[in-house]
Amino acid sequence: MLRCPYCKVSVAGDKVCCPLCGGTLTGVAEPETEVFPKIKKSRFTSNFMLRLLALICIVVSTVCVFVNTQIASYVFWSLFVIAGAASFWIACAVGIHYKSDIAQNIGWQVILIPVLSILWDLGIGWRGWSIDFVLPCVCIAGMLTLLVLLVFLNDSFHSHIFSFIGTCGISIIPLILYLFGRIRIIYPTFICSGLAISIIAWLLLFRWKAVISEITRRFHI
Repeated sequence: MLRCPYCKVSVAGDKVCCPLCGGTLTGVAEPETEVFPKIKKSRFTSNFMLRLLALICIVVSTVCVFVNTQIASYVFWSLFVIAGAASFWIACAVGIHYKSDIAQNIGWQVILIPVLSILWDLGIGWRGWSIDFVLPCVCIAGMLTLLVLLVFLNDSFHSHIFSFIGTCGISIIPLILYLFGRIRIIYPTFICSGLAISIIAWLLLFRWKAVISEITRRFHI
């Protein structure tokens, strides 16, 4: 039978990794001991949805390029359509990939959306709106959503720890940018950083044992 050397548990069936920690299993698989029935895969899988979205983006971009080249215009607006379609597909790809883990999905979107916004800001001539508004507002939305999942929906706290820490860490970036004089609009930054510092203080003062326990389990310390 398969066994996880980190969690010290035996795992029935033919698993690829430990269902508790995701670590590598040792021993010999015993498919006949599988306790869960095999579920028939849906026709509309994640890969199918990603390919369908890619096809839609390509068709829309191709049509816009054709229209742009046929109309007497000195502005290549179709390039913005292509960039927008690519950004949309990337955001959807991350969302679909982490659809089963809402907390992790939020954490990755908090990283992805500001990065794409900064690239857009640079591409159209730097105005600073990406770090003045988008970065802090997305971080605020991410932290509040995680708090709602934890407090009102009674989700497992352990499954949110790293998402909380990562989101709060990113939420400190606007404050750092403000200290270096890169941010002009201070109110979103102060709200974002204040909320992040408050959550970090709450974790360290009231949930530090759970944080240490989760770090030990994840990194097999």
